[in-house]
Amino acid sequence: MIDFMKNSVVARICRFLRYHPLVPRIAALTCAAGLLAGAAVLVSFAISAPELPPENLVSTIQDIAAYNQDSDWPVSRLVLPPEETNWVSVSTFQDEEEITGSGTQTNREQDIEYRVRPGETLSEIAYDHNLSYELLAWYNNISNANRIRVGTIIIIPSWDNAKSAEERMVREPRKAPARPVPSTRSVTIGFESRNSGGSEISVQFSVLNPPAGGFKSFEWDLGDGKRSFRPSPSYEYSNPKTYVVRLTAQDNAGAIYRSNPLYIDIPHPGSVADQSTTRFVTLSSPDELFVVQGEITRVARYASVEEAPLDLSESDEFFTKVRFKRTGYYGLTVMEPDRGEHYYSVFVSPIPSMHADANLTRFNWYRTQYNTGTTSNCGPASAAMAISWGTGRYFPVSTVRQAVGWQGDGGTSFEDLLTVIKGEGINASIQALRTVQNIRDVIDSGAVAIVVFRTDGVRTSRSNPANDLFGKYYDDTVGHYIVIKGYSLNGEYFIIHDPIPSDWGVNNFRYQDEISMVGRNRYYSSAELLRALRRPSMIVIPRSQG
Repeated sequence: MIDFMKNSVVARICRFLRYHPLVPRIAALTCAAGLLAGAAVLVSFAISAPELPPENLVSTIQDIAAYNQDSDWPVSRLVLPPEETNWVSVSTFQDEEEITGSGTQTNREQDIEYRVRPGETLSEIAYDHNLSYELLAWYNNISNANRIRVGTIIIIPSWDNAKSAEERMVREPRKAPARPVPSTRSVTIGFESRNSGGSEISVQFSVLNPPAGGFKSFEWDLGDGKRSFRPSPSYEYSNPKTYVVRLTAQDNAGAIYRSNPLYIDIPHPGSVADQSTTRFVTLSSPDELFVVQGEITRVARYASVEEAPLDLSESDEFFTKVRFKRTGYYGLTVMEPDRGEHYYSVFVSPIPSMHADANLTRFNWYRTQYNTGTTSNCGPASAAMAISWGTGRYFPVSTVRQAVGWQGDGGTSFEDLLTVIKGEGINASIQALRTVQNIRDVIDSGAVAIVVFRTDGVRTSRSNPANDLFGKYYDDTVGHYIVIKGYSLNGEYFIIHDPIPSDWGVNNFRYQDEISMVGRNRYYSSAELLRALRRPSMIVIPRSQG
């Protein structure tokens, strides 16, 4: 039996592991591989886990910065604030870094479809997408640009495909596309408006500089699909939107005149203090109570009050006291004694935080680029929010765009936006931004800040962005303006008003369901955002004392 055990397979394996000279080397290599794999997992976790406080990332950041010293990538410099604070931020500021931000939020990593809108030409579409007219016509095999119709789908090439198409265009010439008939003459149009009650506006259009002989025909594009053929039409607008109005006219000699665009802006009542019937409330943590005198009769998106995630156990005969079982947005209808029915838009912060607009406000100052005349308006939208915040009144995004003009792909600069903001009587200024403490000081003073950053530097939400408020809710790589209006108390997050719409199409639920405007109150990693800044500064906008 003993001899059998000595000669068993198990015994032979044991003797091999004990005496074979390669075993120690194999064991050493296995241990080394295990250590390297474990280190990689720890570093990956340190970078990706949002629950870690920023100070725990210091060692990882230093390792990455040291690695980048030998790489071709921009070197990361660790920026440590004064010793009495625990805030940490990372900056990759480059002296030659561009300091403008484009509002073009189209993902150009792949071809996209673009539907031609009324009044647009192929050359205008090419210009808006930073392409040559010849390339766009060649890419879409268009021989006569004057015959593209409203609703036609134009393929916008990705950046890579546009580059390769330029080379192929030389090798594979097609029939030269017909040049669009130029507008030989221009004419200026204007309008006068008056409020017709509520949000309705009655607008009278006119030609400001008609030719000596006048026009024999008029075609007004009123911005909502309707046309008018009168010399000076009047029209009523009521649905919240920015309407782009243009005129095409012909004189007695047959010459064609095209006008400047006009932007007719109809704000949503919730965005105008003297029209809003909604009261906006921000709760700075899940533990904060919402207290109101009266009875809650409805909760948006829930069939009944009983089905909504509300804890009313602390209410009494005088006040309704609510603790919300879930964070996020709530629309509450309250019947108040002697005051009737009132609507409250309540935001419950998912983590303890400080908001510049924590007190009850009469209007929603968040704005998007949606229906503002162009899809490249992140800078003007941020400035419009800043003006609304600073003055307490509604200010159209399109008005900012008209003031700063249009160059290239629509990019704007801090100086452009600051000029418009200060023109509205706001004592705004450009200040340095390098640490979380800089933002904390701004928010604590009751102000907000505009910054410009590279969008691929901030991670996206891990689930449905309407429910997951952490991270951006879009996927692109551009320079982009946002407004910072708060911070988390642990220093991990900035609280953002991001002006990208929740979609580029029609969303009938905007301002109605409390969650479709997903750019409001988003939580972006402070370390990521500081690292992605395109300019180490911010526009600081104080609140008016009036």
